[in-house]
Parts: sequence; structure tokens; C-alpha cells
Amino acid sequence: MPGLRRSATAAAGLLAALLLACPLPATGAAAAGPAAADRGADPGRDRRPWLDENRSVAERVELLLDAMTTDEKLNMVRGHGLALVPRGRVKGVPRLGIPELRLHDGPHGVSDVKGVTAFPAPITLAATWDPALARRFGAALGAEARGKGINVHLAPAVDILRVPQSGRVWESFGEDPYLTGELAAQEVRGIRSRNVIPTVKHYVGNNQETDRMLVNAVIDERTLREIYYPPFEAAVEAGAGAVMCAYNRVNGAFACENRKTLTDDLKRSMGFDGWVMSDWLATRSGQRAARAGLDQAMPDDPLFSANLRVGLATGSFPEARLDDMARRVLTPMIADGLFTTRYGTPGRNVRTAAHTALAREIAVSGTTLLKNRGGLLPLREDTGSIAVIGTAAHDDVRITSAGSGRVLPPYVVTPYEGIRGRAGGEVTYTPGDGGGAAGLREAADAAREADVAVVVAGLVTQEGEDRKSLRLPGNMDRLIETVAAANPDTVVVLTSPAQVLMPWTGRTKAVVSSFLGGQELGNALAAVLFGDADPGGRLPMTIAGRASDYPAGTRRQFPGVGLRQVYSERLRVGYRHFDAAGIEPLFPFGHGLSYTTFSYRGLSVSGTTVRATVRNTGKRPGVAVPQLYLQFPRGAAEPPRQLRGFAKVRLAPGESATVTFRLPARAFQIWRGGRWTTVPGGYTVRVGASSRDLPLRGTIRR
Repeated sequence: MPGLRRSATAAAGLLAALLLACPLPATGAAAAGPAAADRGADPGRDRRPWLDENRSVAERVELLLDAMTTDEKLNMVRGHGLALVPRGRVKGVPRLGIPELRLHDGPHGVSDVKGVTAFPAPITLAATWDPALARRFGAALGAEARGKGINVHLAPAVDILRVPQSGRVWESFGEDPYLTGELAAQEVRGIRSRNVIPTVKHYVGNNQETDRMLVNAVIDERTLREIYYPPFEAAVEAGAGAVMCAYNRVNGAFACENRKTLTDDLKRSMGFDGWVMSDWLATRSGQRAARAGLDQAMPDDPLFSANLRVGLATGSFPEARLDDMARRVLTPMIADGLFTTRYGTPGRNVRTAAHTALAREIAVSGTTLLKNRGGLLPLREDTGSIAVIGTAAHDDVRITSAGSGRVLPPYVVTPYEGIRGRAGGEVTYTPGDGGGAAGLREAADAAREADVAVVVAGLVTQEGEDRKSLRLPGNMDRLIETVAAANPDTVVVLTSPAQVLMPWTGRTKAVVSSFLGGQELGNALAAVLFGDADPGGRLPMTIAGRASDYPAGTRRQFPGVGLRQVYSERLRVGYRHFDAAGIEPLFPFGHGLSYTTFSYRGLSVSGTTVRATVRNTGKRPGVAVPQLYLQFPRGAAEPPRQLRGFAKVRLAPGESATVTFRLPARAFQIWRGGRWTTVPGGYTVRVGASSRDLPLRGTIRR
């Protein structure tokens, strides 16, 4: 059982270091501290050998299964009731010491409850390109979930950003499977370090909200294996204890009763040894779903277990499968320490100063400088007056989106407040985009009277609904154009979870994307605008100049005809499409500017190890994100380039660093003929600052 067995020991070894990075809430240190500190002598341990930590996880699970009744097993494969906190419950078995499972969202914090930290959304974390930060983020999520009494956290989401208008792109990590997998794996490890089970979702083909309950995602096998499965594989390898199956159909069968995707691919091919739970109310059958690979129906489905009970009595459902279902639930429960860990209570305030600092750090590291003509940014200390314009700057700040993953912030530092608190001169605020022609005139007047204008424009998306347009809502585009015409020194700040059209980029000097920056958005933005921090973000998505530049399969067919969404672009998702079609993006995948400059040199290739040297050639300290892309031999029929490695380095002026990329065998493989295979030939290695800025070139022969 590769996922949980291999990672259980490693997670325990990392616990001490992570506790220092993400301390538990001061209000509940005793109740929510490390599991080792919570364990005491148990007089019943000798009579319950499955609690003996000197035994292997597998042995303990089998001992426990032997002691369980059929009714107790059936209770473990369905939810029992729905409450605010947790979102789902699965009954424990007190006589055997099996704790109740308490499940809750979401991807950037404990959702819809008070007393938690509103971290930046995962799409902002994706823009950091920083796996170490993702691990700390996961540890903080796990700590706050545990402090609220939750032992199964419904995160991370790893749905690939296939269509820019999808309503839930903010919950995941962008358009590339490798970047998504690397970040998700570290988040999983972080969550597990706090004795909380991570749940990776939504498996699979959940790439739109329109008709999500019925739409049939038609995806060929190679595309599934190379684009949509890899993030789930990475999460499984990192030890995700649960996988949530989606609402939609995949190649005809519903995702939660799809034998091919659940049993053949996830459990057998990927080696997943945890349990598959349904998305909430996504279970459509009893025995059929269980036989296909569903292990648990959520959030409350007595008909599911009743149907299995009838099958057991009549012999139509095998008892061995029920044992397998219960075994899969028990395995991560034991591996991640749920039997011996104390958890908090729903009413506890689990916020900490360390988590607040982490929220700000992620927001800074994910802030992406897209354009900076004439070096307008960073703003100088002697910058005079600043006009902050747009309701998204203060009255209608966008830090989260709507749906099951929404987080209630304890406060929000708005962009206006952050800039005003940091600036040395006068700072004014004008809504601008809410008052029609009069509002535009007020915005123009404010911009004209200021030395610098900062326009903040944004939008939110939501679960259950896709965007109808890629344009900014309302009159935001016109607001930006009006302000830029009134003041040539205009900075545009975007608070948006995904791509928007930017017809005004030629008329503005600077463009910054904060994505969805969480409760510390304003402070993080001010730190970047004034140069207290280098903009650390790089795009986890491709931004097109026109809507028609996105792949035909996502543009013309979206959201599908007759509840059928054909993934006709196949492997050409995101930048792969732009490269293959020879389309120049407005801003390419991996793009992001610094306040300094970098040179890339000294590429060397030894076997499958690639090294390159990055040097800060400017006068300021800065952040570089060297990226490695691989071009396959022609016979592989792959898109022109694919991300296969990246690093994040911070360099002082004149400082250099040698970055090492070690490429595993899988990096060179394609899915062909029902297996992973390496096409013989020369593989071109390209290294640089983005998918379209790759000055270094080498060759690896396979």
C-alpha cells in the first residue's frame, strides 16, 4: 500500500519542525497540541491490540476489522447527519476506541465559521511557485481544522484550470499538472503533520460548474493520464487518506460509480490505499457504486448502507468488499494518528499570530507583477499623493469566492487601508466604478490631481456557476481606461481568481495581479507596491489577449452540448495550446517580473540531471523562479514544451545560485498502448524565466 505506508513515518519525522513553523492556537494548546503529548496510559490497550503503536498499520487494521460487527462496518461507509461544524460526520465505535470522523471544507481555511484565518486562496498559493510554502500552508490548515475538532479536511482541490470561466478555479492550482501536483503534495504532507486526514478532490473531470451534476466529460485515456490524473497521483504518493469523487460523468459513467476511474486507475494503477468518499449528495446508487469503487457515501445516506445490507443478506454483495471499504477508511485513521490525538471544539478561536504572518507571506509571495513600463514600481518614498480608485479597493474587496470553500475572515485589510498605512504622502479613495458617468468623472478628477493612480478591479466566481464572460464586470474596463487617460502613472491591481481580458494594458504603465489575497491582502499589496518585498509571484495560468485565443475545445464547446463536454483539445491545455498553435499570449504561463534583473547561464546536463546558474544582475534583492521545460522527440506527438521542474531562489544584488533539476524517468514518459513508455530520441531541455522566456538549451538522449 504505497501511499499511506511510505509516508506515515516521514510525516511523523517532520512533525516537530512543522510545529515550530505553524504553532497551534494559544487558546487550545493543551487540547490541540502534538499527538505525542496527548497520549497517556490506556488501561484497555492490552484488550485492544489495534491501539498498540508498536504494531504495523496493516496489522492493526486487520485486528480491528476482525473485532467489528457487520453493522459497525456499514456505519463507517456512510455519513450521519449534516451540521455547520463539521460538515459531515461518520459514527465512531466507542467500544473499540474508533473515533468519530468529522469532515469539513475547505481549500483555504475552515469554511463558513468564525475564529479562523482567511488565508489567500489556493490560486494565490499556486502563483507563489513555492512547495515549501505550500507545506507550511497545509500545516496551518491542519492545525486550524484540528483546533475546531475536525479530523478530515476536504482539501486540496486539484482540478486543472481547463476553462478560464470555470467557477471554482480559485480553489485549485492553475493549468499545469506538474505545478499542481508539486504544490498539492506538499499541502497534503502539511495537513497530515497535524494528525488530520487530507482529502484530494474532485476526482475527476470536474472542470466546469455548468451542468456539473449531469455533464459527461468525454476525455481520452492519454489525456486523463497525462493532464488530469498526475495531481491526484502526486497527492496519493504524499499520503492523502481520502479522495472525493465528483458529480459529473466521465466517459459515460458517473464519477462516483465509475469502475474504470475509481478501481482500475485510482486504486490499482495509482496504488491508492485510502478511501473514496462521494461529493455531497453525489451518490446515485448503492451496490453498483460500491462495486465500482466508492467506499463512503456523504453526507448522510442511510439508503446506501441499507442497500449494501440487503446485498449482504441475499448474497448479491460480497462481504469481502465491505471489509475492503472499512479497511480503506481505517487505514489512514490509524496511519495519521486519529485514534490517539485530541481535537478541539467547534467554538474555539484557532487563529494565531503565526498564521496571520503566514497569510501575509503567501499573499506577498503570490503577488505577480505582470507589467512595469518605465519602472513605475516600486513607488518611491518621496511619492506624493496617491489616488486609490475602484470599489474593489475598499468597499467591495475580493479575497474569497462563494461556495463550500468560502472562508469568513476575522477582518480584511483592504488595498486602500494597506496603501494608506504604508504611504508617506496623501492617499485618497474614490469608488469610481459604482456611480455611472458621475463616478467615472470623479475617478478621472481624483487621478488627475494625484501623482500616482492605483485602480483596483476584481471579481469573484462561485461554486455552481461559471462566468458568462472573461471581461471584468460592470464598467471596470472603462474605469481603468478613464483613469489611465487622466494620469499616465497608473497602476492596475487585479483581484481575480482567473484570467480576465485586459484591453487597456497598452494604456497603463503597471499591472499587478493579487489573485485572491486573503485577510492580509492590503498589507501584502502595499509591501509589494512600495518595494518592501519583491513581487514573488509567477502566473500559474496563461493570459490571452483575446477570448478566441483560448483552445477551441474550451471556447466553442463550453459548456457542452446535450450535457456532453468533449475535451477535444486533448493534451493542449493552457500554454501547451498556445505553443502548439503559435499564438502569442498577452502574458505567458510562468511569467512574473521582479524589481531587479536576472541572467541565466551555465546550463549543464549529466544523465538526467540538469544544472543552471541564475544571477541577480540588478541593484536590488529579488526573487527568481527558474523553470525547466522539456520538448519531446517528434514521434511522441506531445505539445511543444512541458514544465518538468522549477525552483524559487532569493538573491542579493550580484549573488548567483546554481539550481539543480533531477528528472525522474516519468518526466520522459507518455501514455501509449495502455502503459507508460519512453519514446527513444533526443529530449530538448529549456531553462528560463517563463514558458516563453527560455534562453538556455540542452539535450538529453533517452
